[in-house]
Amino acid sequence: MIISKNLFNISLLFTRPFTSDTLLSGIFLCLSLASCGGSGDNEISNNREKQVLHNVEVVIAENQPVFLQQTVSGTLEAVTRIRLYNEESGLITELPFHEGDFVKKGTLLVQLDNEILKTDVAKASASREQAKVDLSRVTKLLPKNISTEEEVARAKTVLDLAIAEEKRQLTRLQRTTIRAPIDGVISARLFEPGDLLPQQSHILTIIDPSTLQLNATLAERWIPLVQPELPVKLSIDALGDTKFDAKILRIHPTINPGTHKGVIELILNPVPEGAREGQFARADIDLKATERLVIPVHTILYEPEGAYVYRVIENDKGATIAEKVFFDQGLQFGEVTEVLSKLKAGDKIVSRGHLGLRNGKKVTISGAESSTPAQSQADTATP
Repeated sequence: MIISKNLFNISLLFTRPFTSDTLLSGIFLCLSLASCGGSGDNEISNNREKQVLHNVEVVIAENQPVFLQQTVSGTLEAVTRIRLYNEESGLITELPFHEGDFVKKGTLLVQLDNEILKTDVAKASASREQAKVDLSRVTKLLPKNISTEEEVARAKTVLDLAIAEEKRQLTRLQRTTIRAPIDGVISARLFEPGDLLPQQSHILTIIDPSTLQLNATLAERWIPLVQPELPVKLSIDALGDTKFDAKILRIHPTINPGTHKGVIELILNPVPEGAREGQFARADIDLKATERLVIPVHTILYEPEGAYVYRVIENDKGATIAEKVFFDQGLQFGEVTEVLSKLKAGDKIVSRGHLGLRNGKKVTISGAESSTPAQSQADTATP
């Protein structure tokens, strides 16, 4: 429209009578049109230059300590659990306690019929006394040469054997009575009075309810970050959302080759009121790794060749461009991942503006450069 208007005005000039004033007006108009056309071309060229630059936002790759919260679960178990077995066979004459009964250390738990063993003890005692008398007799006759050194030695050996047999029979008699080895609660009763027990039968189980533990499994990649005595927060489903203090008691030295998980033991002490062996429990473990070079997970892209990011650099001509960098990933800690190669601390990594971005493309950074999110708040990750 502007060009048409200018042409129309020029035609009007030349339809008028040709004078010097007319000629000067035409020349001035043409110079004005040329000036306007040059300014428009420069503006279009500048707009095109701006359109070539790709707007991106970046974060800074940083070395920083990383934190992770893992949640493990399992059932509570007693730290101290004793299974009571009999070493002598016999008929149960007393079995006074049942599951749930609390007993004090030294309380009679099992009594077997021992009448025959008492007779064996009496017989062994009589044999010991007789052997003692025989040794005394031959010893007195030795100075008179009525007995010999050999007879004295033989009598001494017989006495020693009689003493040993008496001790053996007394021990057997004592083992027909089983007493509580600790203060605790009966958790299992497997026989009844009147049952005939073969040797090495599991009769009762007694536990100490004052200390409970949770045996839980944890992925092998997190096991190196677990330290003994590490404090944890434990919750018991049956007791609601209340968190109780616990700590790492033991880390098992082997990893299950089938599941690639290791076992850790958490101890709950003191035990809260209402907590019992067998209840389902969960524990939140805060893991802290040493300083790692990390970048946010959302900055990472993937191709068949592997994981890569776009790093903003300045090329040898002074232009700001995006560089495609393939790198090796380490462990993931919540929203950040560890970088093992190709990147370094301080690198500017594109966090937004990936659409249409390619290697070597000129970019301009929009917004403030932000650092990698600090993991001051523990992030939950899948074990």
